[in-house]
Amino acid sequence: MLGASEGLPSPRRFGLRHALAGLQAGVLGALVILACLMIGSLWDGRSIWFAPNLFATTFFGGAAWRNHFVRATWSGLALLIAMYGGLGGIWGWLWGDRLGSRDKPDSRAMLRLFGAIAGLLVYLIAYGWVWKHVNPLVTLYAPTRQLQVGHILWGIVLARSPLYARRIGNALAPPAPIPQEMAHEVGSPEVIL
Repeated sequence: MLGASEGLPSPRRFGLRHALAGLQAGVLGALVILACLMIGSLWDGRSIWFAPNLFATTFFGGAAWRNHFVRATWSGLALLIAMYGGLGGIWGWLWGDRLGSRDKPDSRAMLRLFGAIAGLLVYLIAYGWVWKHVNPLVTLYAPTRQLQVGHILWGIVLARSPLYARRIGNALAPPAPIPQEMAHEVGSPEVIL
């Protein structure tokens, strides 16, 4: 393996790039979960702020659970985005470029499948154990089907983290050297009309 002295990023930096790509995918997936919750709330005849306010009760107690946007709603939104963004960062750091090759469409489909399974596992752990101990109101009143669908979609969005990692790598890569013949053309003082 080539090291940083040959112009390639160090392995530590390489893992950071994948973690940042996973963070990006996790935050995007969190927005998908929020969209599922908001659309489901409208479908059920409730306010779109039902779920964010429910998660805000973690910080503000029952007073935050309202049917409209209140100041505490921001904390519920931030909690969901931070939680799923952080889990996405862990996903990106663990998976890296495994199964994310753009040359192999089957590997991308497998990564989406693993992402969907990971999303359901996160749902089972979070709502089967964590939220019962942190804030039981969430497990009592959260819309189950919408959360399950949202977690599956969140996992599928996580599968895009290798793409985001490549984009980050391309943005950080040094520019390619200009061939001599092109450098001569660019450097000539002639004006083309």
